[in-house]
Amino acid sequence: MPQLLYADAFALEDRELFADFSCGDEPWSLAAAEWIQGGGVEKSVTQHATQVWLFRRDSDDQLIGFGSLGQTRRRWPPPTGPYINLLIIPQLAVDIRFHGQPADDPPRYSHQILGHLIAEARDVAVQTGVPLLLLYVHEQNARARRLYEQFDFTADTNARDDHLVLMTHRLIA
Repeated sequence: MPQLLYADAFALEDRELFADFSCGDEPWSLAAAEWIQGGGVEKSVTQHATQVWLFRRDSDDQLIGFGSLGQTRRRWPPPTGPYINLLIIPQLAVDIRFHGQPADDPPRYSHQILGHLIAEARDVAVQTGVPLLLLYVHEQNARARRLYEQFDFTADTNARDDHLVLMTHRLIA
């Protein structure tokens, strides 16, 4: 039987649930944990109307990870196109204890979280006409890049921000 996750809307008081949250020791993992534990999530929620969800395992309410979805206004196509509204995934992460799980009972937790975020983004796109979903991924985070590519994200090699690669997912034609 699949080990399914459910999404709970995040409230700023929920940060305490992430006191021991770790998604690894790599720079991108540390940045994700710091975002949810510190001021990054608060700034994103209060200043940019970002939605954040906690993802828990349905069978036992275990906290598995989190994901977020917000809006941004960017030049598109970069770097000289006109400014348009786009959707962005500011952060998503799976607790290190659950990386690659469930191995023998798909879908994996990372797939469930990303699938939820894309579905939410499609709902917004239908209502608003926002055509693209964006995210940035560290250039050395090959595992995440493969995951995003499985969900039809493509890397924009012309739009880099330091060590981050911009990846896009078309929501509507």
